[in-house]
This record gives sequence, structure tokens and C-alpha cells, in this order.
Amino acid sequence: MIPRTAPLCWLSLAAGVLLLVSSIITLTTAAARVPVLEVIVAVVAVALIALAGVGLARPDLRGR
Repeated sequence: MIPRTAPLCWLSLAAGVLLLVSSIITLTTAAARVPVLEVIVAVVAVALIALAGVGLARPDLRGR
């Protein structure tokens, strides 16, 4: 699940941040009802950021 190379880790990190910012903006501007899909996207974005962070911090775990 952790990207194999450092550039892929950086790309995953950027994608996760963009997804998280997008879902936060959507959730804050939505009406009283919370879209379930946006909550799922936010959770996936946090997981993507965490995995990319682990790949950047611990190069020996990349590709696992």
C-alpha cells in the first residue's frame, strides 16, 4: 500500500491533500445534510496522506 518510490510518495501526498481540502470545502458549504460520499473521500484522503508520510519518513517500508 505504501508507494514504491519517493516521487510516488510525494504524488500520493499531494493527491491526498487535494482530496481532503476539496471534501472539507464541500462539507463546510453543504446544507444541513452531510453527503456520505464526501465523508468517505475525507477518510480515504487521510489514509493516503498517512501512507505517503510513512513512505517518506521510512524509506525501508516503501513498496510494502
